Amino acid sequence: MLGFFSLLRFWHWLLLVGLAGAALVATETLVQHEQQFSRSQQLRQEVASAGQLKAMLESELNIPLYLTVGLASYIKASGGSVNQAELDILLPGLVQQAKHIRNIGLAPGNRLQYLYPLAGNERALNLYYPDLPDQWPVIDETIRSGQARLTGPVRLVQGGQAFIYRLPVFVPDDSYWGILSTVVNIETIWSLLAASAAEQQVTIALRARDPGKSDYGNSFFGEPRLFFDDSLRLDLAIRGADWQMAIRTTDSSLDRSNLLRSSLNLTTFCLLTLLAWLFYSRQQLRQTASELSHSESYLRAVTDNVLDAIVVTNDEGMIEDANLSCYRMFGYSKNSLQGLHWSMLLATPHSIEAIYSATSAPEQEFEGLGLRQDSSHFNLALSRTRLVLGQQQHQLLLIRDITERKRIEKLKNDFVATVSHELRTPLTAINGALGLAIGGALGDLNRPTQKMLSMAHSSCGQLNQLINDLLDTERLASGKMRFDTVAVDLVPVLEQSVTQIAAMQHQQKLVIDYDQHKAYLVMADRGRLSQVCLNLLSNAVKFSPANSVVTIKLTEQEQLIRVSIIDQGNGVSSEFLPQLFQRFAQADQQDSRQYAGTGLGLAISKALIEQMHGQIGYQRQQQGSCFYFELPVAQPMQR
Repeated sequence: MLGFFSLLRFWHWLLLVGLAGAALVATETLVQHEQQFSRSQQLRQEVASAGQLKAMLESELNIPLYLTVGLASYIKASGGSVNQAELDILLPGLVQQAKHIRNIGLAPGNRLQYLYPLAGNERALNLYYPDLPDQWPVIDETIRSGQARLTGPVRLVQGGQAFIYRLPVFVPDDSYWGILSTVVNIETIWSLLAASAAEQQVTIALRARDPGKSDYGNSFFGEPRLFFDDSLRLDLAIRGADWQMAIRTTDSSLDRSNLLRSSLNLTTFCLLTLLAWLFYSRQQLRQTASELSHSESYLRAVTDNVLDAIVVTNDEGMIEDANLSCYRMFGYSKNSLQGLHWSMLLATPHSIEAIYSATSAPEQEFEGLGLRQDSSHFNLALSRTRLVLGQQQHQLLLIRDITERKRIEKLKNDFVATVSHELRTPLTAINGALGLAIGGALGDLNRPTQKMLSMAHSSCGQLNQLINDLLDTERLASGKMRFDTVAVDLVPVLEQSVTQIAAMQHQQKLVIDYDQHKAYLVMADRGRLSQVCLNLLSNAVKFSPANSVVTIKLTEQEQLIRVSIIDQGNGVSSEFLPQLFQRFAQADQQDSRQYAGTGLGLAISKALIEQMHGQIGYQRQQQGSCFYFELPVAQPMQR
């Protein structure tokens, strides 16, 4: 994110801020026009709805009130004299004409003596109004003013809430007779009003103003906030009440100003972001191009100063690029190899298929002869890696001049061979002399002398084995070791090896596990196969605890016979596994090792098995180690 801000220049920011300001001004102007248009539409809908709701509410409330006035006229005409029989006929008719009347009560002398319907209202009968501290002040004011009044909502003694229309009645001599009370059902009126408002898609609120006061009281229906915004307000013509109604449409589709503002702001933000991203991309492209040019120069300088030749070809093998070391190594002038097939760098270009097969993995190397421009040859090591760039296939060739390495290896092998041969003659004489002395050729020897000569004879044997291993290593490396491959029965070879190991007085038990009704014939050199078995068995007993069992198991699968040698030692550590079959490699590298050895046994065994077209390996066990080798099955007639 910091990189994004740092790449934009001052004039970029100035332009973006200016465009953002202009867009905000234009957005607010459009929003104001939209709000004015939307409000005019809302007012039209509110006026139409308000007229219908006002007429409905006035009609529903005034009908029961006018009936109350008619009842008062009847009482006046009768001079205030009413009897129960007449009321039983008159009151049910009045209640039936107005559906919202809950009950009608007559209170001569302020005591409620007549009530219809009586069912459900028994608690209000014989109620004396002056005994009601919460209602009497209003009733007293109504009597003194001589004017009817609609009050409410009022909590009734008999339960529930309602509007009460109270009308003081005066007989012809202007004497006070009593109060007429019509209780209007508040729930039915509110339900009807709410249903009508929902049908009209408007929200309404109602409030009343007490007589003699200039301010309206709190809202008793709907949302009070409508009286404090720009909602439409109008007065209601209801007898005995000064009500005001506020109305506002709920159709949000009419007011699209917020949606318009959000859309325009989002559009502005997206456009400014896109513009900023274009500025940033342009600056980043410039910076990337500069860094890429620097990186290419740096990479070219590094590759040109590498001693190894680096060659890049296409999928067909045509050279696309090469470093300076390649031109120096092969004696060509710079850029003269591009477009040519890389096989021209080999002294034997016809072996390219074998090279591809030998370098199928990046860690594999091919050793051969390179061809310089002056037709001279040199030893080279070649490794190959496949590259995929986009949709194109490439390959990277790494070529190293190993002439000096080959010369040093030859000198080393010649030195080892010479020293080994020169050591063998005197060592054979010493070993023979010590053997004769131990065997009694010099007469009886005392025990200390016998012990010292035995130690010397054992050391000569170890030294002789080391020389044999070194000679075998040299012959295998130079390809001078000969193999007489014939069909060999594995069981007698293993039994002979077990007998030889047992003669060394080891304390382990060696067991051969095989099917006695089956022949285990392999194609191998009998002597070299015996050497491998002795090496592996010697290792197994060397690293196994005393009185443990070493198992030699024979199995056959897929035209291969596997010999598994399983011991109960400590196993091979994970860190040492990659070096397990390398020459002179030993897990214990301390100066005073617990187990003696040259570190050549496994390396020689691996080379011998591979020369006999088999393979050798190691498998982990829960306890101990399992070394195995596999050789091709020989048919009985090959014996």
